[in-house]
Amino acid sequence: MNKYFKMIAVVLSISVLTACAPTVKQEPVIVATMLDSEGGILGNMIILMLEAEGIKTENKLYFGTPDILRTALENDDVDLVVDYTGSGQYYHPEDATDPSIWNDPEDGYAFTEKLDREKKDLLWLTPAPANNTEMIAVTREFASTNALVTMADLAAYINAGNPFKLIASAGFIENTMGLLGYEEAYGFKLTNDQIISLSSGNTAEMLQALSLGTNGINASLVYGTDGALDQLNLIVLEDPKQIPPVYLPAPVIRKAVLEQYPEIRDILKPVFESLDLETLQTLNAKVAYEGLDALDVAKAYLIEKKFLKQ
Repeated sequence: MNKYFKMIAVVLSISVLTACAPTVKQEPVIVATMLDSEGGILGNMIILMLEAEGIKTENKLYFGTPDILRTALENDDVDLVVDYTGSGQYYHPEDATDPSIWNDPEDGYAFTEKLDREKKDLLWLTPAPANNTEMIAVTREFASTNALVTMADLAAYINAGNPFKLIASAGFIENTMGLLGYEEAYGFKLTNDQIISLSSGNTAEMLQALSLGTNGINASLVYGTDGALDQLNLIVLEDPKQIPPVYLPAPVIRKAVLEQYPEIRDILKPVFESLDLETLQTLNAKVAYEGLDALDVAKAYLIEKKFLKQ
């Protein structure tokens, strides 16, 4: 066989081997969030950004309560979620011996990121610089009538035997850095009939009930990034002792998925860095109180900030 035919044979052999070689299937990234409007907005931003960069996704937004979402992530049922840095207190209670860690945004993030990476193969990406911490809101009229400005004022009001009823999530009510922490720090104690407990953390429903005075409710859990407090005529009571942790929203992804799509880190980084407190409050208000669709709100923001092309 001369050199010409040998070359043809080699080329044909390579072609056959290439055609027969198995292709690596790129599985879609399953994106999931909690049940609240903020989860819907941030989850849609993630999906829109990944799809724009050619990464296929599967939409499982509004997947469930925080514990259900976390379990699904640890069991590889979902790939990428929106979570909050202060939640590390729940995920690694045996390591969280110093509660002050959670009141520092950098320390809290670093602590949770390290433990999740080392113990769970879960990676925390760049967080948003917006503290979605837990606070207590009351109506402006209620605060004015009873001279309430701080949590200490509220404690004095409750201890005087005045009528009081709080609506909040079960997680906040049962947390030593939530309601239990407030009670210990400010010296008051609520009875069971003074509390309405909801399984989800969707504060839009809670704040609506507060503004209407439903079932005698005169206080509600509120998040730092909740919008439209002014429109609902509500105010947040000051917490000088800073009881609840700092909660910065961030994408959390399974290590195996980020290894398959390492570009996800840089795709989402500038988006989350742009989401300061005022921005998230404005976006949340559009969904929770103006009734706009979370997908539309997310897309409009990404286009406005030139993260997406129109």
